[in-house]
Amino acid sequence: MRCGSIVFAVSMGLGHLAKSFFDAGLITDVLIQRHRSRQEHPEWFPGAQRYTHDGAYEFCKKQDVMLFLETPFSWELIPYCREHGVKTVIMPMYECMPKVISHQPDLWLCPSVLDFQYTAAFDPTHKTPCTILPVPVSVPWRQRTKAEVFVHNAGNGGLKGRNGTQELLDAWQYIKSPVEMKVRHQGELASGASMKRNAAGGMLTVQPGTIPYENLFEHGDVFIFPEKFNALSLPLQEAYASGMLVMATDRFPMNTWLPTAPLIPVQSYQKTCVHPRFVDFQQAVIDPKAIAAKVDEWYGRDVSGYSLEGKEWADTMSWEVLKPKYAALLEDLVNG
Repeated sequence: MRCGSIVFAVSMGLGHLAKSFFDAGLITDVLIQRHRSRQEHPEWFPGAQRYTHDGAYEFCKKQDVMLFLETPFSWELIPYCREHGVKTVIMPMYECMPKVISHQPDLWLCPSVLDFQYTAAFDPTHKTPCTILPVPVSVPWRQRTKAEVFVHNAGNGGLKGRNGTQELLDAWQYIKSPVEMKVRHQGELASGASMKRNAAGGMLTVQPGTIPYENLFEHGDVFIFPEKFNALSLPLQEAYASGMLVMATDRFPMNTWLPTAPLIPVQSYQKTCVHPRFVDFQQAVIDPKAIAAKVDEWYGRDVSGYSLEGKEWADTMSWEVLKPKYAALLEDLVNG
């Protein structure tokens, strides 16, 4: 079975997502869409061609199924695939889906319950089959013992600051423990590294630039990520699987699979959208003082048990466990 996809070959969430599916052999053929602002890594996808308008149609025609991760780039590829007997699957990111979908795929493959729920917003007729299957995780695990070093991987900051980086920085003035806080950032904060101490002797370090993917979760005891919205959150999955205590926002669906005691309370929710053409959704409002209080509550505590829980969870989320489910789902769609 030939499973094609159009991908970004860049060091960001969507790029690493595509690379993981390709490395696992689930995606067999790749067309690389050029990214306007990020350094590209075409070596991730040996033999892949560059995206062109005409080339995309020829590429799709040769596949048995097209798996579009978050976006098909061109919605007109959907009916074209259907005309040529090629099945189409979209793994949606709900906040970036248009309110009106011009062409429905053959299957919505949702990585979380929240994405599944939001399909009602862009598929109101419910005529397109929809299923839930989590994204596999594959990161090295290391035993963490004591909550002393807190790490935040901001990436590019996320849509509308969804990763909560600014709220975390604002929380520093309220933190009373001697915590070591590392904020890694590829975006606006990347103009230069900065360091700031608090009254307790704790140190906040803002580190610019791109950390190699394999090193993102190598160091640190606690992964702090006061995310405002999102459903599939690979950084949370990877941090938990790596053995870190995860201090995310206490919001659905994260609070259904992460240990809830370390989660940061939500002050309120507000309606928003990332673009007027895209679906409306609820965004969490997070008080920096609540972040600080949770950091102080957990600083210095034994997190050995939580670290082991992450390993056990990761064992159920591996490619070894989940790849057969993906393969069976796609094969049934192609053969059905």
